[in-house]
Amino acid sequence: MKKLLIVLGLSLTLLSSLSAQEIFSRGQVVDATDGRAVSTATLEVRGRQEKMVAVDNEGRYLIPEMKPGKYTVTVLASGYEAQQFFWQGKEGDLSIIRLRPLAARLPMQDLSELLTEDLGTTTEEDIQESSPLLTASRDPYANAAGYTFGPMRFRMRGLDSPYQLQYLNGLQMNDLNTGYSVWSLWGGLNDAVRNQHSILNNESADFSFGGVGGATLIDTRASGIRAGSRLTYSVSNRTYTNRLMYTYATGLTKSGWAFAFSGSRRYGSGDYSYVRGQHYDAWGYFASIEKRLAGGHTFLFSLLAAPTERGVASGSTEEVYKLVGSNYYNPNIGRQAGQWRNARVRNNHEPVLTLSYIWEINKGTRLTAATGYRFGYNAYSALNWANAQDPRPDYYRNLPSYYTYLSETPDQETADYYAMLWRSDENVRYIDWDMLYHLNSNNYKETYDAQGNLLASGKRSEYILEDRRTDQRQWYGSLLLNSQLNDNYRIDGGVNYRINKTENFNVIKDLLGGEYWYDVDKFAENEFVDATKAQMDMRNPNHIARKGDKIGHNYLSHIQAINSWFALRANYTHLDAYLGGQVSVTSMCREGLQQRGLFPTNSYGKSETLDFVDWGAKMGFTYKINGHHFVSLNAVAMSQAPVFRNVFVSPRTRNTHVEDPQSEKVFSADLNYLLRLPLIRGRVSAFYTRINDRTRNMSFYDDGHRAFSNYILSGIDEQNAGIEIGLEAKLSPTLVLNGAFTYGHYTYVSNPKFVQTVDNSEKELARERVYWDGFNTSGTPQTAGTIGFTYNSPRYWFLSANVNYFGRSFVAMNPIRRTDQAREELAAEFIKRETFDGGFTVDASVGKSFRLSRSTFLRMNLSASNLLNNRNLRSGGYEQLRIRRAKEDGRMTRPFDSKYFYMYGTTFFLNASLQF
Repeated sequence: MKKLLIVLGLSLTLLSSLSAQEIFSRGQVVDATDGRAVSTATLEVRGRQEKMVAVDNEGRYLIPEMKPGKYTVTVLASGYEAQQFFWQGKEGDLSIIRLRPLAARLPMQDLSELLTEDLGTTTEEDIQESSPLLTASRDPYANAAGYTFGPMRFRMRGLDSPYQLQYLNGLQMNDLNTGYSVWSLWGGLNDAVRNQHSILNNESADFSFGGVGGATLIDTRASGIRAGSRLTYSVSNRTYTNRLMYTYATGLTKSGWAFAFSGSRRYGSGDYSYVRGQHYDAWGYFASIEKRLAGGHTFLFSLLAAPTERGVASGSTEEVYKLVGSNYYNPNIGRQAGQWRNARVRNNHEPVLTLSYIWEINKGTRLTAATGYRFGYNAYSALNWANAQDPRPDYYRNLPSYYTYLSETPDQETADYYAMLWRSDENVRYIDWDMLYHLNSNNYKETYDAQGNLLASGKRSEYILEDRRTDQRQWYGSLLLNSQLNDNYRIDGGVNYRINKTENFNVIKDLLGGEYWYDVDKFAENEFVDATKAQMDMRNPNHIARKGDKIGHNYLSHIQAINSWFALRANYTHLDAYLGGQVSVTSMCREGLQQRGLFPTNSYGKSETLDFVDWGAKMGFTYKINGHHFVSLNAVAMSQAPVFRNVFVSPRTRNTHVEDPQSEKVFSADLNYLLRLPLIRGRVSAFYTRINDRTRNMSFYDDGHRAFSNYILSGIDEQNAGIEIGLEAKLSPTLVLNGAFTYGHYTYVSNPKFVQTVDNSEKELARERVYWDGFNTSGTPQTAGTIGFTYNSPRYWFLSANVNYFGRSFVAMNPIRRTDQAREELAAEFIKRETFDGGFTVDASVGKSFRLSRSTFLRMNLSASNLLNNRNLRSGGYEQLRIRRAKEDGRMTRPFDSKYFYMYGTTFFLNASLQF
């Protein structure tokens, strides 16, 4: 009996041990269309425990050390639809997981270029700044916001690009001068930057503290790019018309090396782009090398660049669109010797080098160190002129309205004459390049200094084409530590350091038939007797400039930023929570490379250094009601330094900065309900964001003062609140229904201070209060929705279609129209806010995969946007900053007409990809 009890006790002990034993499962992730391994996949396992599991180079995975129970497994891979299923926690194989590729769409980098206007300059069109959240996501709403809503310049939660952080191999890439994301640096290299990890809005990340608009990490390691070759050819009618890409990757070899290379060309003459004159010539090149050593050490190197030249289309007034009979008129172009030429051309080449070191210290701890360097040039051409008429065709004096409602003495006969010219004469509708050449080539002049000394003789250009350059040199550094402390706790933290020096200057691109340009301040030359006042640089007076010479302004912006952050996460059966914080320091100054005649003591050399110390704190939790229903709350409070372009009053001419520059104060929170069922997944969110103490510097050329005028606004407070709904339902094994909807209320909640200055004077022209409180902000539809379906055939073809709605978009406001003076002098109709009409669009795509041999596959996709060809949807617009004034007393009489952008009509994107 005693022996029996001993045996029984030992048996119970053994059974108890077995019941507590942790289990595992293994399998492989493959492409559903060709069966090839998906080596970039990640498995999220949620239940009694939570784990992130990465696959190996052959797509194989192992889920180890899990306690028995019910788990939800979500499989994610860039470029593929997310898969989700339930695992009962039984030891064994989950077997083969098949992922379907996402339908072909306009590439993210190209969509960013299409929607973003003039982000690097301080011009009037900057009011229309826009950059969408461009990243694929497992979240149905985020997918719609990034792609389906993108052509209407949609901003998720009304937040623009500086609130969305962007990282490349651990290095923060947001432009330090403007705050904007820099997708164009790797345009056309879609295969190289396909491996991305993103967080939405206020969520917590393991690579960054994050911004209130989310964060995206791009990983270009060679082993993360699918092994083999991929050749892609695309045709479109949007901006470029042809695209060719080739990518080759070795995968991780047995010796621990991995290599990947990619190249691309995007081309369009501008004759077949949707808007005439948007020629496109872009190349891309990429190389990545990876070496894994024993002991968990890995070294990574990458080089990427996308040298690009592309013509830009600008908005115009409704009067002009009606005169030419098209909402896609481009005022930047004209014929030269019978060929179309664009005056506004972006030309940039900015390579980025990164070097990373990864140390897998132990099973749960990883240290990553990275450094990088960005260099090259960024040019944006524009016409310049002196002592001559404005050559732009839609200049207000060239329009019929100048002789009617913009005139104190209307002249209908002259207005009718100009209307007839606009309809009948191409040289009136567009830039008359031949005339500019004719005027310059016949303008023989001898130019003398104030003492009568001959400076130059010959054909003096009164019109030139200049490149406005912003050439950056930026060094990046970062340290990142990720550590799984135990089954329940994880800590992540890091440091990012950036040093930027940008040279801002103009250079003569084309003398347009002339031989030289007299580089002086034309306003000061006519206004002051003292000739030194007109000097652009007193150290180089009476500058005679020729093609390739620097002219106009020339200064450096010096910016340094360091950021340190941490995030602590706790994971339990029914509750996940996190807490994070950050501290950052930003320093900036201007260094003038010219001693301006108008500002001899305040233009040359370095300005005062401005320092901003900022902080951030965030917290959140997810309550897991069960494996299907979740409730989460995220909240963040932080301050954020202003960007360089908004801090200095007139950086083109002097070192003066705005009065008492302040960091922005940001608070944001969202409450979410998430549904995760085998056949239905979705999210419903309510969000609130408050941004206080924003500063904005808007510039435009004021022909009344013959100089750039600066509108400086401070104390801008904004409030964004709304709801988001995203849903994806699997109606059958082959049919998926998807939908997304948002309703936002984005408004100004303060009356900011307003100061007006001009580049050629220290004097303030105006100092007032701007009454914006209660007006809606601009730049995005505040209502948007889509519903559609995707059919995935077992025979490896798919069809998808969506119906979309956009509404409640608002024009960007001119601040001076809401001052005390304007409210007293202008009619009420010019004080009211303009709202754009809403409308519907329909998108569709179809694709098919072919297996040509055991290892060769061909994929073909065709996507079409706006199949209803709705050409009357305004995607953006701004009130011109000029206001007509009475000659007698200077009273405001009427603002100039607003300028608008329209969503493209029907466009297509045809893509063929050969994998071998």
